[in-house]
Amino acid sequence: MSVTMLPAVPSPAECARVGLTFDRTVPRQLVHRASVHEVFLTDGVQVAADRFLVGAQWPRHHAFYRPDTAGRCDFMLLAETVRQAGIFLIHRYRNVPLDHHFVFKSLSLDIDDLTALRVGGTPLGAVLDVSITGTGAPDARRFDARLDVTVEVDGRPCAQGSVAVLVVDARRYGILRRRGQDTTPVPSASPATTLTAPVIAGRPRADVLLRTSTNGDPTTWLLHADPGHPGYFEHPSDHVPGMVLLEAFRQAGHLAAGRDAVLTSMSSGFESFGELSRPVTIRAADHSAGALHLTAVQGERTLARADVRFTRA
Repeated sequence: MSVTMLPAVPSPAECARVGLTFDRTVPRQLVHRASVHEVFLTDGVQVAADRFLVGAQWPRHHAFYRPDTAGRCDFMLLAETVRQAGIFLIHRYRNVPLDHHFVFKSLSLDIDDLTALRVGGTPLGAVLDVSITGTGAPDARRFDARLDVTVEVDGRPCAQGSVAVLVVDARRYGILRRRGQDTTPVPSASPATTLTAPVIAGRPRADVLLRTSTNGDPTTWLLHADPGHPGYFEHPSDHVPGMVLLEAFRQAGHLAAGRDAVLTSMSSGFESFGELSRPVTIRAADHSAGALHLTAVQGERTLARADVRFTRA
């Protein structure tokens, strides 16, 4: 007696994945970008109540996010894509108004498969599988959300990440900003002091965010965040952007880990707003199991922390 095998029924996620498009970007307002060129998401679809798939396309060469010497995607390009996915999904599928402010509390990213990120003759297409948990009403004055993300390239999971964000209306954001401002006097800098940018592999001098410390400590740098920089300040900001601090951490990690090291893991948390008019110090210290612990400090306040891990190329 023969048994007839019925064809497998595709899951909702498989059906949604087939339907994702990669031929245009999502509206730039939905990822808080001023330039269409800086939008990396192409589409999104809801799979279940709290699960979504997001399409993304990464350029072969970007003015700011460049492949490494082995031709692999920039780590921070993946981190920015995860950040954009969080903003996009909360706006589109949680109906948060466009005038609300997103205050990021943490962002982590771990790359498992570096070979999947090698750039070839065409731009890489990626799919982000995202789960969202949240508290509060999205259309109210406050909404807390966490997003857990798996990044796939050519159907291969290659990285995992997560984002925690607080979404507030303009009034509550103003309260948070005033409460978090540092008003202590700023010591005047010596006009004779010249701070130089260290050489960082793969980064032109104009993109180096670090300056040598005045005390000569090789594990301490001063942040140089130029509000006129078209990449770091793609649109105006009233504080030091979180992605600027993460890029400074990446650069400090490269200086501490060595020229041939490849960043594969970053787990970061944000604690305070950084004021653009006040100096920020970046510090690196050895951490357990070969990781580096990095902090961004402004006066007596810690702005952000991160544990990073590098792999030898």
